[in-house]
Order: sequence, then structure tokens, then C-alpha cells
Amino acid sequence: MTRPRNRLSRIRLATALSGIVTTIVLPLSGAPAAHAGPASCVPFGTAQIPPGVPSTGDRTGLTTFAEYTGKQAPSRVDLRTEKTQFNRFWEFALTDSGTLVTRPRPPRSAADSRWRTVPLPSCLRGRLVAISLDDDELVGVDREGWIYTMDNVTQSPLLWNWTSAWGAMLWTGPGRKLPDDRRGGWALSVTSPSDNRAYLDIAGRVHPSGQAKMTMIPALTGDGSRITYADPWLPNDDSYEIGSPLGGRFQSVALSAAGSTTFVVNRYGDMFTRTFDFDSSGSDSVFFRYSWDPQTGKPSATNLTVEAFDRSTAAVQLPAPDWTRQPKIPGEITSAITVISTGPGPEKRELRVEGRSNGRTGFWHKDLHASTWTFTPTGSTLQGRLLENSPGDRSAETLAPEKPWNLSASLPSRSALVDGQTLIDIGIPYSVIDPRMLDEVGLTAAPSGYRLSVSSFHPAVTTRPATVTTPDGHRIPVLLHTADGMRMTPGHVGLTRTPRHLVGAVEIPREAFANRDRDPELRRFVDTWMRGKSIAPITLSATTTDLVVR
Repeated sequence: MTRPRNRLSRIRLATALSGIVTTIVLPLSGAPAAHAGPASCVPFGTAQIPPGVPSTGDRTGLTTFAEYTGKQAPSRVDLRTEKTQFNRFWEFALTDSGTLVTRPRPPRSAADSRWRTVPLPSCLRGRLVAISLDDDELVGVDREGWIYTMDNVTQSPLLWNWTSAWGAMLWTGPGRKLPDDRRGGWALSVTSPSDNRAYLDIAGRVHPSGQAKMTMIPALTGDGSRITYADPWLPNDDSYEIGSPLGGRFQSVALSAAGSTTFVVNRYGDMFTRTFDFDSSGSDSVFFRYSWDPQTGKPSATNLTVEAFDRSTAAVQLPAPDWTRQPKIPGEITSAITVISTGPGPEKRELRVEGRSNGRTGFWHKDLHASTWTFTPTGSTLQGRLLENSPGDRSAETLAPEKPWNLSASLPSRSALVDGQTLIDIGIPYSVIDPRMLDEVGLTAAPSGYRLSVSSFHPAVTTRPATVTTPDGHRIPVLLHTADGMRMTPGHVGLTRTPRHLVGAVEIPREAFANRDRDPELRRFVDTWMRGKSIAPITLSATTTDLVVR
């Protein structure tokens, strides 16, 4: 068979594949987990209706809240912890008795400095033990770990409202728990079209965040090397992860998040940041348009609709940006770390780390891409636990074991009717099409003679080294990029005997590609299987023992 090259054949192929796309709820995804249920008095809320009201900071209705007369509210809020939170317009604190209090930020009068009690639905009174805030949403967590969302917290308090809903489909799931019970290891992250507005791809190109919001709760799980994330539009499980630094092995002790930027630290004060979301990382081809090819010369789209359908504008270039190592702090620090959005636009973030300098307590801070830290003394009592902040890099001392999965797969013949590039070319959302499904409907592919092998395969990691073996045994070092596929029913953690769908690409490293004429086998592979390019999109299906590539 030859690849479809004209408009008519592509239309026919798209029609043939449409039945597959409608089976987003895959039978391979696994059975739903048992669900006990959150408190039942707040089943619905405006958080479930994207994109939300534009931010105003309106304070109308605040005076209807009773003044807080207790002694547990802090005098100032500089850090985002499980008891203290802030955005551009409001500060919040949660007392030990579960009372949620608020005040305006910044204060405009002496009255604004006084804390007021936030009225809570009856089933949440005295039940919340931790909070997190970002953009226009605040989440509270109860003793059992159930998540509750308060929406419109960049608006008038008259519009604040709660929901216990979370998960597929489209934020109508019956509720979600945090995956772990550690303290300081989770945070709410929101990127909204009114506040953050945009993000950067790996090429540094600006992209609109969309008409809805990018909401998630990343959380350290297990030994701290796993960063699972709960997304209100995705299944309520722990299968989706942000691959942690250093090949998914870096063990963090604390995490903060804001505007899709996640900030982690290990016990020796080694810190990394990464701007990552399900939508921006390549997994949501239903609403977002991606490309593995450079988008040189194409302008950024003005909104997501234009970007999705106008191919003269730049697609989101993959792979997703990786982690950035942050400079060490020249002083004492604690596990109380914070990242905040500082205004509309991509990558406008500030990092804060609680600590001491010359015996004074306060916090270290810098812009996301700044090279040096500055200390602001506050005199506040330290909230986090002191870390052994070594001057040198000790990341290698906090690495989890490598994954045990060594996989190999035949690369498909380029005469196959359908492969990863075909799906992208005809606009089929290929993050929902598992290559095993193509085989089931008769869209099979003969072997090309080339074989892809990868050691210690970690499905949450974006990029790792791999090897292509030619028909005569020549080994070609390549990079294997992946992003998780889209699932609408609960899936499994890592790899199991149940196939896990991913999308990705095979890439020839830059230097090798530039010098391919010196290596006849590499040049032949590039000219034939890679179609003359340095990167080739694929779709994958992996288990603990096998790998299928298309």
C-alpha cells in the first residue's frame, strides 16, 4: 500500500478512522476504582463551567462576612502553604479548627487588614484541614483527602461558590482524593484565559491557553519521585504523571505549583521547575494542535480556535519543555517553597523559599529565570522544616531506582496506510488512537526491518535515549520522545500487562543528523524511514513486556 497523498484518499481514511476516535473510552483502560464519596452538599459549582468570569478583584460583599476574632490568623502571608494562601486580590488562612478566613490584598484601609470568616457550606464547616489557591480557584481538602473547589476567588465574594465534583467527563466526576497524605507535597495550579493567557512551547513560541482553564493538582506520591496530577477533566486515578527531574528519578520533599509551573526541591536544597500541563504537553489532540516539526516562519495564533484549525499558524511544537535546574540558595532554607504567577503572559513567575539569612527569618525570592536570589526578612516563625542546603549539587544522592522495563518494537514499514504522521496530517486526534486498535480494524503495518529498543522505559518521562537497529545489525543512537495518550476511564500506574497508549517521536540527535553523510547506515535510515527529517512522529502502545509502534 502507498500512503494517502491526495485530498480524496485522506477524506476516506479520516472517515474510516472516525469510528476509532469515538471509542475514547477504551476497553484497555481498566476498571474504575472504588469510590466512597466526598461530602454531598456541594455537588455542583461554577468551576465546572469554563472559562469563568474575568478577574476584577471586586470586594463587594466582603463586609457581610463576620470579622474573625480568634488568635490563629497570621499577621502576614508571604508563602503558599497548606494553611496560608494568596493571589493578586485576596489572602486566605485556615485555622486549626477548620475556619477559613480571608482579607483583601493589598489592603486599602485599616479595615482591610482585619481577617473575616468565609461562610462555608454546612458539610464543610470544621472539616477542611488544608487549602491551596491559584488564579481564580481555591481548593480545600478534608481529613479523608477529598478535594473541594471554591470558584471565582478573583471576583467579589458574592460570587464565591463550592463544588465537590472532579474528574471525567468534563468536571462532572463524583469527586477526587489526593493521592498521598504527605504534608507540603501538593498544590493547585490554574492557567486561565483571563489571567495567565498564554504559555511557551519548547521553541519559545507563545501559544494561547484556550477558552477553558488548565487546572490540575500535582502531588508528590510514594517516595517523592512520582509527581501524579489530578485534572478535573480526566479520570480520577493516579495514572497521569509529570515525569520528575533527572529521568523521573529525582526524589522531592516539597512541591509548589502555579500557572502550570511546578517547583520541587529535594532534602539537600536542589531545586527544579517545569512548566507543564496535560494540554500543553502533547496529550490533548482533541482541542490542541501539535507538531514535532519546527514551526519556523509561522505566526502564533491569536486564540485557540484559530490555532486548532488554521494550519498557517504555528502548532504547539513538541516535545514539551523539560525541567530547569534552579540556582542554589546561599543560605538556610526550609521545605516551605512557593511559586506564584506575577501577571498575564507566559513564564511570569516568582519563586519563594522560606529560610534564614544572618539569623533573620524570611524568604528567598527571584523571578523564574533570574540567576540570583534575594532575601526579604519578615521575622515570621518558620513554617517548613529545615533542609540540609548543601552548596553543591547533590541531586544524584536522591534518585529512585530505574524502571525495570526494557522494551523493543519493530518500526512499521513506510508503505503502511496509517502511521503517526498520517494521523497528524489528516487532523485525526491521534492521542486517542492506540496502534493496537489500528491492527484490530485491519489497518496493519508490515515491519520495516528497523527495530527500536529502549532500556528502563519510564512512561512519564518526556525524552530518553533509545537505539534503532538496522537490518544488518548496525546500531543508531536516537532520542525517543513520548507524551501520555488521552484516557476517559481510570487507567493503571506505570506499565502493566494492560496496554498503555502514548504518542511520541523518534529523533536523530542534532549533531548526528548534521553529520549523517559520514555514516551510510544513518543516512539510509534518515532518507527512508525518517523521510529525510530529523524527527518522525509515532504512536505507541506499551506493556511491561512489549511495545507496538506505528
